[in-house]
Amino acid sequence: MLLSIDFSNTHKLRGISVLLLLLGLQIYASGQGSSLFSLKQSVQYALQNSPTLQKAKLETRKSEEVIREYKSTGLPQVNASSGFTYNAILPTNLLPNFFQGKPDELVAVRFGTNINTSYGADFSQLLYSQSYWTGLKAIKELRGLNNTLEQKSEEDIAYNVIRTYLQVQTIAKQRNLIEANLKQVEGLLKTTELQFKNGLAKKLDVDQLRVNKISLETQLQNLSLNVEQGLQVLKMTMSMPQETQLVLTDTLNEAVMPVAADPSSFIPSYQNKVELKILDQQARLQQLNVDQFRAGYWPQLRAFGNWNRQGQGNALNTMNWFSASAFGLNLSVPIFDGFFRKSKIEQANIDMLKVIEDRKLANQSLQLQHSQAKQQLISTWNTLNSIRENRKVAEEVYLITQKRYKEGLASITEVFVAERTMREIQSTFLSTLLQFQLAQVDLDFANAKILTLYK
Repeated sequence: MLLSIDFSNTHKLRGISVLLLLLGLQIYASGQGSSLFSLKQSVQYALQNSPTLQKAKLETRKSEEVIREYKSTGLPQVNASSGFTYNAILPTNLLPNFFQGKPDELVAVRFGTNINTSYGADFSQLLYSQSYWTGLKAIKELRGLNNTLEQKSEEDIAYNVIRTYLQVQTIAKQRNLIEANLKQVEGLLKTTELQFKNGLAKKLDVDQLRVNKISLETQLQNLSLNVEQGLQVLKMTMSMPQETQLVLTDTLNEAVMPVAADPSSFIPSYQNKVELKILDQQARLQQLNVDQFRAGYWPQLRAFGNWNRQGQGNALNTMNWFSASAFGLNLSVPIFDGFFRKSKIEQANIDMLKVIEDRKLANQSLQLQHSQAKQQLISTWNTLNSIRENRKVAEEVYLITQKRYKEGLASITEVFVAERTMREIQSTFLSTLLQFQLAQVDLDFANAKILTLYK
């Protein structure tokens, strides 16, 4: 079958070409494993794929089974049993010879049957145990602790992804600035080369511009390598395969800066931190541990019962069957254990006091973390304001110097000085902007807002 194409309809052909091009690009991108991720999407991806978080979730699932296991000890315990015994040689016993009136004489007598068989069932039920009920409360508290530890893992993973993402953004922004500066130098070099051919510029000016161009190209190559290394670290932090082509859609933006550093936005809320919640749960667990040891002084009551059927005989067809059954209660009252429980209670009390001290230390540490993040945010905001104005001036000076150089009113040295000053201020601004954003992340982390903002 031949495919005929109407070359007169160029619009259709153009549309088909564009469609095939887009399809080819899509296939290429999918084949390369390219992925576009914003900051929030990166956090969400990490939370879905992190092995650390998956282990925390498995631990939470395991705690559910531990609770089910502990509850089973308070449920009825039922067992069935059966047995079969064939006595090839019956056991012999010596008895006084009462049968012939000779009690001082011992005679050998064999008792029993060749075949003995039995089957039956028994059960027991815990009716009362203070230790059991206290332990049940403790095991449920442990489930809550595992849930909180899972939340702590989520918060730490999100925090690390955000910081790494911002750092890669900053390096990429620095690379973009070097690219822009390189284009300006390349344009200036072409103009100077043309002027040199016409006798309006010196060869030294051309050589200096070429050296400057090579220096910027080297910086650009190094920054590209740094971006690639940063992306590799970010992929590892996100638990993303290294072969995936990760593309960051968010860019470093000055719009993140507030108009003013409003102190009212620094109201601390670190009392909601997961670390404090974990320590509170550990303290409750220690208290329940104390209560459980104390509950060991209480009596324990169990109900029991059994039923069995036994068969005896010398042949299977001549078996005699008998049934037996019993029910009752078993009360266990602890009286004296050599002060074992007393020692255990004191140890548990000491562990609880240690947790209380740990909470005090954690509260002080979180307070310091919040204070430092707030101060860093205010400090970097003040620095950014001044650097931003200096950067604008430096960029204007560089453009004016370039123009004056092209007009023959400025030397190439003046251009180099203006360009170097501009690059230094741009680099300082980006570094300070990164510190500002990281301080904001630290403040959100200190106030337990990371998951609320980025999950």
